[in-house]
Amino acid sequence: MLTRLDGLIRKYHALSSWLLILVGFAVYRGVLTCGFVYDDVQLILQNPFIKNPRLWTRIFLGPLFSFEGTSSQGGFYRPLTIFSYWLICRVAGMDPAAYHLFLLALYALSIWLVYRLGGKILQNDLAAFAGAMLWALNPLHVEVVAWVSSMSDIGCTLFYLLGFWMFLHAEDRAPENFRWHVAAAMVYFPALFFKEMAFSFPLLLLAYWFCHPSTERWFRRAINWLPYVSAVGLCAVIRVAVMGHFSQNALLRRGTSQVAWAALGLLGQHAKLFFWPVNLSEFRDFDLAASLRSPWPWSVLLVITVACAYRHRNPRLSFLVLWWLVALLPTLNYRQLTIPIVADRFSYIASVGLCLALGYLGFDWVPRRFPSISRAWAALGALAIVATLWAAQTIHTIPHWRNNDALFDYSLRISPNAAEVHQVHGVVLQFRDHDLDGAAREFRTALRLDTQSLHSAPGVTYNSYIGLGQVALLQGREAEALDYFDKAVHLSPGSFFAFDVLGSVYFPRGDYVRASGYFERSVQVDPQDVQGRFDLGLCWMKMGKPAQAAEQFHAAREVDPTFYQAYGAEAAALDAAGDKAEAARVRASIPK
Repeated sequence: MLTRLDGLIRKYHALSSWLLILVGFAVYRGVLTCGFVYDDVQLILQNPFIKNPRLWTRIFLGPLFSFEGTSSQGGFYRPLTIFSYWLICRVAGMDPAAYHLFLLALYALSIWLVYRLGGKILQNDLAAFAGAMLWALNPLHVEVVAWVSSMSDIGCTLFYLLGFWMFLHAEDRAPENFRWHVAAAMVYFPALFFKEMAFSFPLLLLAYWFCHPSTERWFRRAINWLPYVSAVGLCAVIRVAVMGHFSQNALLRRGTSQVAWAALGLLGQHAKLFFWPVNLSEFRDFDLAASLRSPWPWSVLLVITVACAYRHRNPRLSFLVLWWLVALLPTLNYRQLTIPIVADRFSYIASVGLCLALGYLGFDWVPRRFPSISRAWAALGALAIVATLWAAQTIHTIPHWRNNDALFDYSLRISPNAAEVHQVHGVVLQFRDHDLDGAAREFRTALRLDTQSLHSAPGVTYNSYIGLGQVALLQGREAEALDYFDKAVHLSPGSFFAFDVLGSVYFPRGDYVRASGYFERSVQVDPQDVQGRFDLGLCWMKMGKPAQAAEQFHAAREVDPTFYQAYGAEAAALDAAGDKAEAARVRASIPK
């Protein structure tokens, strides 16, 4: 029976592909009603490099969050992610449905690629179809498809899979196949500028060669490997030239034993999430001791050991297991990560290996060893059950990404020990519910949890200090508020927000000299801080310096042409400076 099904899928290959794509669209159609959430606000709505069509070149001249100033340099260089947003913005503006539709379309294309890759690797179309179906329905992918900020994962995976598909075609053309490997490396190259996960690709090729014996000599394989290593090397050179470093943190430091134990614990947690994808959360906390006490990391270690030992007897299955491991490698050094250190999106590329492995086990390996009709029905029944459960879980999870309120209310229930959830909840209580005491409690909880975590997040501490300072200021405890703001400044002197807050404390008092000093520091660390520039211009006006004020107002509208207040303020400043003609020109240039 399975042989007949395999023949039908091979015969109607195009129909099978469209069926997979339609299933993906049907299950994930709910993302089209989701809005911008969490990092989307910073990356898209507040990003002048996207909003201003003239600033597109700056996308390639700094790290991911470079538009927020020197404190946001980080170790993430993902220009193609931001440039994708820039392109969508030129077509559809800031309509979130357009961004979600684009991501869903790329996801559908990735489903098709997983199916084609499965066919090449497994040499069994039915097993490849089953594996691709499982990958399409995997609940771990909700975070990637429903969150616009995960464009980096979608884009990286698309070119990662395309590159590997080209690699397999190059392998078919051995031994005179070097130019095909060059072409494959060129196809893979863009993945490196979407997300750092792509750095695992050359290791994946070594894993493939490790599992698949060949008459081709290792020297020849090393030559064929060079284009991919060269792609990584060129990307590294570009990263250092742009950011001044390859990674924000040293790749090799003391304490590597803890990193190794944490990597084992992280592998166990990723395996658990794949096989038991429930209570999914963007703000997942990680308990190293508890993870090592569970059976998951040790089971994973055993499976990987067996896969390596028996690679000659079953190279396909061994390689797919190693695919999962290799694709996760960039996420296993927790000191290179932000938060959380166990995220659903980390499994996006890695899950290709396990999904295809399950398809292979159910529809190739087991039936060949236990041939019977009952076994065929068992495989189909198991696929149907898993697919149904995963589809239901996926559909159930998507609404949690509908908006920020839904996301953080859900996350607070699921991840009560995640520091960032409490910090954000404090902001909600402060501004939405006007519960200042409750907000202060949440900020203090965030500080406590962040201190106790394996990998603290300076951003959580910084924002909690700011929140506590704002609450104290509103409650009349000015000295306490200033102390919190100063703590934030000392923690992250390259961040503009604390300077803006401090400037806004002194401006209403009429202390324009001190206020201007803070606003000046703000625009120094973040030249794109339009509000800081506008406020600095107001200080200069109050201090009788209209020419300097006009410069700041002009700089603000150059960054954000839709900042209409800056046009009128600049014209007024030019009038005060005696430049009536230029003031009239500025008024005439106000966008209609």
